[in-house]
Amino acid sequence: MKKLLKKSLAVLLALTMLSGLFAMCASAEKEYFAYEKYVLLGDSVASGHDDILYLPTEFIRVEGSYSDLVADALGAELIPMACPGFRTIEMRYMLEDDYDYDDAFMFHDTQDPEVMKARIPEYRQNIAEADLITLGVGGNDFGTMLTWLVADIMEENGVDPEVVKEIREIGNEVGAVTETVDKLVELANTAKALPALLEAVPAALAKGLVTFFTNWNIMIEDIYALNPDATLLVIGMFDNAVKSEEDLVVDETEAAKINIGQMIVDMANTPMKEGAKKYGYTFVDTTGTICVTYHPTAEGHQHIAECILEALPDASFPYTDVEQGTPLYNAVSHFYKNGILEGVSATEFGVDNALTKEDLAHALYGLAGSPEVTVNNPFTDVSDDACVWAAANGYVSGNGTTFGPDEEVSAMTFAFTLFSASSVLCPGLLGMLKGLVAALKTVFEFGLSGGSISRGNAVVKLYELAVL
Repeated sequence: MKKLLKKSLAVLLALTMLSGLFAMCASAEKEYFAYEKYVLLGDSVASGHDDILYLPTEFIRVEGSYSDLVADALGAELIPMACPGFRTIEMRYMLEDDYDYDDAFMFHDTQDPEVMKARIPEYRQNIAEADLITLGVGGNDFGTMLTWLVADIMEENGVDPEVVKEIREIGNEVGAVTETVDKLVELANTAKALPALLEAVPAALAKGLVTFFTNWNIMIEDIYALNPDATLLVIGMFDNAVKSEEDLVVDETEAAKINIGQMIVDMANTPMKEGAKKYGYTFVDTTGTICVTYHPTAEGHQHIAECILEALPDASFPYTDVEQGTPLYNAVSHFYKNGILEGVSATEFGVDNALTKEDLAHALYGLAGSPEVTVNNPFTDVSDDACVWAAANGYVSGNGTTFGPDEEVSAMTFAFTLFSASSVLCPGLLGMLKGLVAALKTVFEFGLSGGSISRGNAVVKLYELAVL
């Protein structure tokens, strides 16, 4: 019964979740802009909390934490303003004069809530003066808060006060959603309170999701209101079930299984990714972060730091027709840094130029990891592997013995390619669904008789499908 209930709750959670993507986070040699003041915002992960030593990390620079490593790499002054227990609720409280949200758990993990409130002027001033800001928050909105909401609902429904008390204690001990559900099931099964739990979890999860999704954009707008010119990076959430490098190696059988932890992370990252497109900040995918229990190991912090450094704008970025700090820049920069698609000249990417078949082939081939080409080249007008591979897999069609590299790609053809190539750009069923959505959005945007698609538009859509 217990295993069945866990599976049922897992399905319940899965039904609310959206797709996500793995991204490569290898740090590369690059030229960084000069960042004099780096402000760190976020929760216990951002603060550098250690699951073993439990040292104070509230507004403290922690040696070996990702912000410490990034600040050293950039030669920037680090202003640590991250605090264990912070949710989007606490963030808004610190950022807004009129945020009228007070609950029993406000500043629940801080040493002194009144001291924290007194720090508000300092908090805002440092954000306003920052050159670089990283924001890492969300885990407490989904893990710890879930148990509080479940306990409140079960208390209102007349469940045994002792059971409610134990549920609240779980919230103080467990931070990850998957572990939280396991603990709740175990307790409810022992206390014969399974029906009450089944009623409370969906309501609690829904409330937590609504709160997080509602707060996210408002919080980002608050930060930009204080400092519209800062470089802002949002640090994505990660599955803290990864405890070693072995956990990162997944065979085909394992890949076919539903990874509830990763799906929860994908759901939490959804408003962060959507906000990147809306506001122009950079979303940093931290998939593969190794944890002790709920927080990163030293190796995990190194990994996050490398992801941040990889995601930072490149001062040597050559294209003058792409404005930095925009979704277009994020996409073009990824293609440029990874050698996927070149510009039309040394200084122009050719944002408004029509996408050609050769462009599309190179983009798909690079995003797919430049796979080995095992077929003979049937074309007389191209010789590179990208065009041969794209045609062989049906992503870009040839014309008999010619490929037609300079032919323009229509919006409808591009939409079809987004769907047909989604399985290689974003493996799995969720990837196919994501490709279908991207294809339909393209059709709605251009219409059935739409003309050629531009290089800039195409690169953004491919980046959203294969990287974000």
